[in-house]
Amino acid sequence: MSASVELVPLFDPTLDRVGFPLDHPYVERVYCSVLGPSSVLLLRRIGELFAEHPTGARVDLVDLSRSLGLGVRADAAEVGRNSVLRKTMDRLVHFNMAAWRGEDRLAIHPKVPAVERGRLGRLPDSVLTDHRRLLKDHLDGLAARSEGRHLEPAGRTPTTADRAARESPVAARLRAFGSASIDPRIVAR
Repeated sequence: MSASVELVPLFDPTLDRVGFPLDHPYVERVYCSVLGPSSVLLLRRIGELFAEHPTGARVDLVDLSRSLGLGVRADAAEVGRNSVLRKTMDRLVHFNMAAWRGEDRLAIHPKVPAVERGRLGRLPDSVLTDHRRLLKDHLDGLAARSEGRHLEPAGRTPTTADRAARESPVAARLRAFGSASIDPRIVAR
């Protein structure tokens, strides 16, 4: 395996619409039981990489492996085929989260699907509970956005800044002119 690999996004129109972003709590809380901790940690790191480099980037494999705690000597020149990092990458491929596009190019989905129905029975009860709750919240959020509504994440009280960001331009103007008693639901109509 070469000393570096290019990590690029692998797009799927369905996942782009309804999948969980790599920084979503679902990835850690549910996929950790399926993929294992090193694969989830790699997905999280790739999510950060894609946030900074939307078209992907070339990464040093020794540095990546060491930064993830996957045990490569500091003086190593490259990561071997039997290394923990390579096995972690291959696990993502096995579970259709990624695909090799050559010897030194790995394409990874920037969003992941919900765990397949057939795997749900193998999840611990606590993880299955998280799966159901996080999936429901995610689907409710998708439905709300498609209807032009905004849902607050569970357990979070909207701040004044949050409300202002969703406020209509007319309501914001009225508020700016001192009409604090205007009901935003009336303005929205």
